[in-house]
Amino acid sequence: MMKPEEALEISRHVAEEVRRAVEPLAGRRAAAKEVGMGKDGTPTKLIDKVAEDAAIRVLTEYNLTVVSEEAGVTGKGDTVVALDPIDGTFNATRGVPIYSVALCFSSSQRLEDVFFGYVTNLATGDEWYADEVAYKNGEQIEVSKRESINCNAIMYYPTRDYGFRRVRIFGSAALEICFVADGSFDCFIDIRNNGGKGLLRVYDVAASIYIASKAGAVVSDHEGREIWQKRISMDERFKLVIANQKLHNRLLEILK
Repeated sequence: MMKPEEALEISRHVAEEVRRAVEPLAGRRAAAKEVGMGKDGTPTKLIDKVAEDAAIRVLTEYNLTVVSEEAGVTGKGDTVVALDPIDGTFNATRGVPIYSVALCFSSSQRLEDVFFGYVTNLATGDEWYADEVAYKNGEQIEVSKRESINCNAIMYYPTRDYGFRRVRIFGSAALEICFVADGSFDCFIDIRNNGGKGLLRVYDVAASIYIASKAGAVVSDHEGREIWQKRISMDERFKLVIANQKLHNRLLEILK
């Protein structure tokens, strides 16, 4: 079985290759050109394709099964990797410095068997990762201890005033959940419906929810059900509520 140390080395290699590939495109109009249709059923932008090609070139050097936004499922290895080569495509095409690459490593096709998660902001080089402990730039992190609803929330999209002190969205769920993991924000909420399934996809969030859980966050859907039985597959979708235990309980109450 692959060790977390090897997964970190692979992740950093992927991040460097993706960063090198997208740097000439980031912030340029050409980056947003549609060049096809991804396996997820959404249009593929040029910067998405360039990023994924760079990532896949690295990952094919290893015995992995990769689940990725544009290419779908590639490889037949025992270790399963959920890959998002660019999370925050809109930001990347417009030069907004909040877009990331995310990799989540599991010993099976289920989230309960994840053993390593990695997210890096391609614009700044900041990186978050977790094995049994969560880190930002090599230093251990933990979620905030704030218990009050008068907190700093990331939420897609509030339909009423819940009593939060601040509400923000940044356009990269992978990074936003890491902002909760390191205590910069107190909670992350995305309970958009999409026919009851939610809108977030496994490669959007698998790495960061693992990192957040290792930083002390509770991760569930809007009814408090855990998500670790979910599969690393193209059709899996998520609604998420993420915060420390006490705040998480309060969030579930006000979201009813």
